Amino acid sequence: MTIDKDKLKALAEAATPGRHYDRLESAGGGIKYECAGDDGSLVLKVDHKNNEFGFVGDRGEADEAFFLACSPAAVLALLAEIERHEAWRTAFLAERDAQMRQRDQLKAENEALRSAALAAREFIMHEAEVRRLLDENNEVSHRHPRRQAVIASIDAAMATEANHG
Repeated sequence: MTIDKDKLKALAEAATPGRHYDRLESAGGGIKYECAGDDGSLVLKVDHKNNEFGFVGDRGEADEAFFLACSPAAVLALLAEIERHEAWRTAFLAERDAQMRQRDQLKAENEALRSAALAAREFIMHEAEVRRLLDENNEVSHRHPRRQAVIASIDAAMATEANHG
């Protein structure tokens, strides 16, 4: 079921406010009106000429109570609540989308840092291997005594990142 909320709001704003209803013993006149439910059952009948009026059927009292409760003010309050929920939903979706974009950006930055760390580790490992070979021939001394600590730090950072991945 689709509800035209703008039309319903306009109808509610144009309607007489409040519901003050008294059953009349005799209405007189010649106005005739019938209102049926979706299932075809008669809900409301007005035939002033034949002195028939009011809510009828097995659910007549419930239909009358519902009619009385559905004042223009009640309809407008429900529409306002719907508008608040729709505004909240729109804001929520916008925030979610912003967070998803931020997450994607952080993932991309993390991947770039991971690639840089792997490249740095590879470079250090290659440089260390070259130095080890040269050192075995006593051609060059160890100029980077901290290289094993740097490699261990990169390995630890990569392991931590992999656990959070």
